[in-house]
Amino acid sequence: FFTLSSVLFLILSLGTMAFLTYLSVHFYGRVALDEGLLYHFQRVDHRHNYSIYWYWIYLARGRASEALNRMTLIGTGASEGLAKTTFSPQMGFLGHIPLIPQIIILGFTSLGIAPYDMTLALFCQTFAFVAFNKVTTAQYFTWYLCLLPLCADRIQWRSKRMILSLTFLFVSIATWLLSAFTLEMLGWTSHRQVWLASVLFFIANVNL
Repeated sequence: FFTLSSVLFLILSLGTMAFLTYLSVHFYGRVALDEGLLYHFQRVDHRHNYSIYWYWIYLARGRASEALNRMTLIGTGASEGLAKTTFSPQMGFLGHIPLIPQIIILGFTSLGIAPYDMTLALFCQTFAFVAFNKVTTAQYFTWYLCLLPLCADRIQWRSKRMILSLTFLFVSIATWLLSAFTLEMLGWTSHRQVWLASVLFFIANVNL
């Protein structure tokens, strides 16, 4: 597995990334690191989010906003305890739990697929990262769709399983869009319906 070419590829990849990151931080400061890399691990956005975690993010933000309003009303003297219970380290730890399945899948594709088919591994890694991410907006789909032509010839598009899986995926997307339309455009209180549609979309992605 650890051939000379694979080791060189690893060193050059990490070295290039580290060098470009260093240049960005050198010229633009900490904001380059935050916006370029760390932002994608810390981003919590419940709007236009296909992820199964969006409802949890929505409820957490609602509680945080309510707590801040209460802190403003009761003053700074009694607000410190409330702030500690609302924004505790445990909540920050729970926010990083969704990274665990991403790391496991990325490790599996790196060790199990990459040695035999690099382009397919890149597609699978990106697809899995988006599917399991805390924030999954429509533009995230382009991350793996742009890699699809590199490995499309190894996919059995005409197989019965692939046709059913793609049909399931398109139905889940249509279901999510319809549910989101009732929430954002019609103003219905259909938050749970949108979350169920997100769960359906996640299952369709895993099935695919």
